Amino acid sequence: MGADPMASPLGAPPNYSTPAMLGLALLSLVTSLWHFALGALDYASAGRYEGLVLILLAGLLLVYGVLTLIRYAEARDAMTDPHPRAAMYDTPHESRVPQAGLILALAIAVADLAFVLASQRAALHLVGVLLVVLVARQAWRIRPPGGEG
Repeated sequence: MGADPMASPLGAPPNYSTPAMLGLALLSLVTSLWHFALGALDYASAGRYEGLVLILLAGLLLVYGVLTLIRYAEARDAMTDPHPRAAMYDTPHESRVPQAGLILALAIAVADLAFVLASQRAALHLVGVLLVVLVARQAWRIRPPGGEG
């Protein structure tokens, strides 16, 4: 059985320990806080359910950002462990984390665009679209080689 040509090269840092993963986590946190504020504003002006949808999506993105940040810290710590207890490479969820970020970002982008088209705080929601596009771009860029972990 030969080595998988799409796998990370031997000695490469785990996907979770890279600065790109840290960037995704921090960008997700900032984007979620921005959308929490927009959801609260939309709750007061556009309607209860519209605002709640945006707050719910922002909450999911906040959880995603916090969990990604925790995973980054764990991976950085594991790299210095002299006696590792588990493999750090090719985990099944390594490709699913970027997919989850991409799906969340696209869902929030759709909600933001709906608010823009309805002329509800269009400028603020356009900034929100820009932020979620950055999250989606970062999630797309950190996918492991081959698309599967």
